[in-house]
Amino acid sequence: MPVLTAQQLQEIGTALFDAVGSPHDESTWVAETLVRANLVGHDSHGVVRFTQYVNHVRNGEVHPGADMKIEHETPTTAVLNANLGWGQVAAREAMRIAIDKASQHSLGAVVVQNCPHIGRLGEYVEMAAREGMIGLAVVNSHGGGEAVAPWGGIDRRFTPNPIAFAAPSGLDYPILMDITTSSVPEGKVRVARHRGEQLPADCIIDADGNPTTDPAAFYGPPLGALLPLGGVLGHKGYGLIMMTELLGGILSGAGASGEPTESKGNGLFIQAIDIKAFTTMDAFQERVRNLVGFVKTSRRRPGVEEILLPGEPEYRTAQQRSRDGIQVEASIWDEIQAQADALSVRL
Repeated sequence: MPVLTAQQLQEIGTALFDAVGSPHDESTWVAETLVRANLVGHDSHGVVRFTQYVNHVRNGEVHPGADMKIEHETPTTAVLNANLGWGQVAAREAMRIAIDKASQHSLGAVVVQNCPHIGRLGEYVEMAAREGMIGLAVVNSHGGGEAVAPWGGIDRRFTPNPIAFAAPSGLDYPILMDITTSSVPEGKVRVARHRGEQLPADCIIDADGNPTTDPAAFYGPPLGALLPLGGVLGHKGYGLIMMTELLGGILSGAGASGEPTESKGNGLFIQAIDIKAFTTMDAFQERVRNLVGFVKTSRRRPGVEEILLPGEPEYRTAQQRSRDGIQVEASIWDEIQAQADALSVRL
């Protein structure tokens, strides 16, 4: 299993995307977001996507360098048409617009349509936190790529839509929650299959609706399905999925599950909230630190060494992987090498 530095992986990703005609600055940003996903431990949204993204460009599903257009806006809102440009570029632009509007009017919200896959959602809400704002975001998948069964159902009806929040904390990292509304994201099932590992219980069902831990049962044939977040309380995850469809798919105009669509990618709703419109930053962060201290003094359950905050595991993983390098699964590395050979990219 090869171990590479973040810089090495970013250079590889940038070269692959450049080789299929992406503007260099866009290639650099897309590769950076993917590698950062690995750094913080979200391997399902990391370099495993290199070859997938190259194929998306070659198949015409992504148009690097596309001109993005604001279709409609108010002082606090905007509808951004990504025109099938890189999803990461569109999502960054959406959050930049939301932050700018929030800095002027306290709140900013942007929806994005015609947008390919944007990668790790936490990337963009963290942008808001770095600007002294609270960021929140949800995405759906343009009404395509169903993988999740509804609560009580067997057939695929939703995609594993994520939701993310981030806020400045006054610590070395923001408070950041980035979760999928399914039991696990599809990418983690893919990683488990690459590694020959089993999944935890209550994550997927097979084509007959039977619980299984075998990732191969998800891919079939016949196709299995992901379950909503929550296990035996999956109706809660199911409700969250519905809301992501309303905000990311219907409000944005990108399309919701069950609506015929030829485009693939993400319908995005993103918002920035200016903390200074409600309180001072010093007061906010002081109370966050007080909350953190109170939470961490709780007695721990058996086997738990430490109570961690949302965003803290990712921060610690990034520190460790920045120091020790990022392990790339052998099968994933083989795919990257094959793609590089096909594009005459030297690794």
